[in-house]
Amino acid sequence: MWNLPAFEESLGNLRWPELGTWEKWMTYALAGGGKRLRPALAWESYRFYQGENASWEKGLPLLQAIELLHTFTLVHDDVMDRSVLRRGRPTLYKQTNENTAILIGDALLIAVYQRLAEIAEPALKPLITCLSQAALRVCHGQLQDLALAQTPTPQVSLKAYLHMITEKTGALLGAALEAGALLATAPQAECIALRQAGELLGRFFQLQDDYLDAFGEETGKIRGGDIAEGKKTFLWLWAWEEATLREKNLLEDPATPPEKRRETGLALYERLNLRKRGLTFLETAYEDFLQAAQKVQMGAVLRQIGESLRHRQR
Repeated sequence: MWNLPAFEESLGNLRWPELGTWEKWMTYALAGGGKRLRPALAWESYRFYQGENASWEKGLPLLQAIELLHTFTLVHDDVMDRSVLRRGRPTLYKQTNENTAILIGDALLIAVYQRLAEIAEPALKPLITCLSQAALRVCHGQLQDLALAQTPTPQVSLKAYLHMITEKTGALLGAALEAGALLATAPQAECIALRQAGELLGRFFQLQDDYLDAFGEETGKIRGGDIAEGKKTFLWLWAWEEATLREKNLLEDPATPPEKRRETGLALYERLNLRKRGLTFLETAYEDFLQAAQKVQMGAVLRQIGESLRHRQR
């Protein structure tokens, strides 16, 4: 069973004396809480394929490495977005400055490989390959996201958006499932199928985030934040197809105040009944994940994980 308190304690015990007084910002970045979904996926995968020989002590360095990698992406994402809050507290970027946040993000990535160095062969090399490829794909997804933000909405396709979120969010979820199986030396075909299922779970997870941003009631955030920022989510792309010229101008014009853009977008979403259409789209994305989950031995476990995420409200 996934032991979140024990994992949180293990993160709090990590030390990087090489960073001197800046070490505290590593701890700050890691202490942001959240679901710890990625290391949890890795643990469930490792535990399933290792069976009764699964050991928390053996798995922990990998779980920590995965969370360090995820935190690295969040820190740099906050710098690029100039975000001041994450999970209800100031971001590292806000607490320090741009240069410090970039360097702490770099240090978090380096720390990934420090933790991986604790893992013995034969799993070490495949794990380095797995997580390195995932990190590159996350960077690719972030670059795609930046490019889409600068692209006029009529030139952005739903296919391009889905590919971007699969890279940016799905790649690391897929790698987490794959990595747990690699640590347990599961068959290669099974590891690949796990990665593919995880990517589809990640895509569903991001689409759900998009939906909850517009229609969620318990997110703890102001509804329509993505609209205010002009993010071209699947809801935005749908709405654009049927928006009036006035609505399009308000949504796309950089001079539009964020609050006005948010109000315009939310009203448009309601007028077009995107609440219902969006739920149908989420169900389709979830079914894609379930079909992929059926192809792996731990399919029943993946379905349980999917159900726990499927009905979340934040």
